[in-house]
Amino acid sequence: MIPPLSVVELLRLLRHTPLWLFFATLAIQSVPFNPIPNLLPIAAYVARNVGDPLGLSLSVLLSAAGAVLGKLVVLKFGDWLKALMPRRSREAFKKLLEMVPDDKLDLAVFAIAASPLPDDEVYLLLRAGDYSARRLLGVLVPAKLVWATAHVAYALAVYRAVKFVAGDAAFWIYALSVSALTLALTLIAYRLDWAAALDAYKAGGVKPAVAVILRSAFPLRRAKPKL
Repeated sequence: MIPPLSVVELLRLLRHTPLWLFFATLAIQSVPFNPIPNLLPIAAYVARNVGDPLGLSLSVLLSAAGAVLGKLVVLKFGDWLKALMPRRSREAFKKLLEMVPDDKLDLAVFAIAASPLPDDEVYLLLRAGDYSARRLLGVLVPAKLVWATAHVAYALAVYRAVKFVAGDAAFWIYALSVSALTLALTLIAYRLDWAAALDAYKAGGVKPAVAVILRSAFPLRRAKPKL
């Protein structure tokens, strides 16, 4: 692996090129349970290329490529960590994965990989069940393209909103806005009633589930009746 100082020096040398985003995303995504937000390098790149359609298109492709390779590295960590799992448990987990139809398992991995939620635990466990790197690659490529597109669109929307409100504000105001909004959305996601949403989806499909999610995200306070 490349020493951390070498990675920092490489990013410094490439900071004025599109490859900077690829290596920055790869560095963040390839370290399991990395506390650095994935959005930071994307937001920084978008802010500097907001008026360049080609640059924004490249930001999707480069961040997706970095994320795909990074998660394959995380899968490799699973080869080392699965030795910590008792052999009997590994065999049982492998049989459990084999019981799940391939298309449904791949769809679940796709949904997790395309979402902004932490996903390192999934790849480590999948490797413990001998989920192949080639199979994961086939799922990750489209999933991380969706992931990167959503992140770039989100960073671009926040940048334009900040520019509309604050004009040509300093870059740190934009960075602070991205961080604050992301934190707020994360807290909202944690407070959602996912159990009720799942029950609503089973009973009536997507629309009732979305309605439940919205109600749990923005609960209306009912006025107490006056005595």
